[in-house]
Amino acid sequence: MWKVVVLGFLLGLQAQTLGPEVRTVLHYDPLRHTLVWTTPEPPTAGDKIEIVDLIGRRVAVFQPLPAEEGSLPLPALAEGLYYARWTTESGRIRAVRRFSVTR
Repeated sequence: MWKVVVLGFLLGLQAQTLGPEVRTVLHYDPLRHTLVWTTPEPPTAGDKIEIVDLIGRRVAVFQPLPAEEGSLPLPALAEGLYYARWTTESGRIRAVRRFSVTR
């Protein structure tokens, strides 16, 4: 149990590297099983969104579309808790979001 708490704390701590003027938001829509995102600055070619389970396994990796809003379908995820982490090409973390999948 403590590993889960430490992982969540570290991911949340890394997400605080951006200032308040640049806020990228990740949101999981449980009705459509999609990850929705909005950002004030469009993503670059090197940006990626990783979906990680609580054990730390990378479940999926996506490249967001070059727009200020978008969504990614996640129908194949099993029930459980996950983290979505958006990183830039340089390794900077733009957003981290914890979400749960239920059927």
